[in-house]
Amino acid sequence: MTRIKTIIMSALVAAMASTIPASAASPYRGEKSMGIYAGYATRNESATAGIYFQYRFARCFRIAPSAGYDFRHKGEDAMTIDLDFHTPFALNQAGSVNIYPIAGVGYSSFNRRDIDHPERSSTDSRHRYDRLGINLGGGLEYFASPTLRLALEGKWRGRTDYSTGIIALSIGYRF
Repeated sequence: MTRIKTIIMSALVAAMASTIPASAASPYRGEKSMGIYAGYATRNESATAGIYFQYRFARCFRIAPSAGYDFRHKGEDAMTIDLDFHTPFALNQAGSVNIYPIAGVGYSSFNRRDIDHPERSSTDSRHRYDRLGINLGGGLEYFASPTLRLALEGKWRGRTDYSTGIIALSIGYRF
């Protein structure tokens, strides 16, 4: 698994390096989006929600940090912080519909409750697990107006012993 992570990180760094020279002349440079997302987390079969920010360096490269929360279900919840990289490709001439692959890194803090022993009333039944990992997925976005961004994303958050799939809808303001 470590070799796969090394290959993915190397490819990500190479993709970032190849877009930096093109960013100075790009009309997309400096485009920003900010918004909220909500969806479904497969690990504990619950809702997830959060906020995101995106900054576009070039036509085909943007950085997208986000912070979210997977709501408690089956004795578990999680707080996540992700740093993803998108490579948007326009599906129409106007550029209002784009698809984009997602690759990135993330941190998750899982809070587990010992549901096998509900009679325990002490705080010993709670456990927190912090994990670093990778994110892989894809998305489809639609710019309904020059300032309104709508998107659908599917992402796998790979964490040791705590991987999860995320499906989310987002709405945001583009400026």
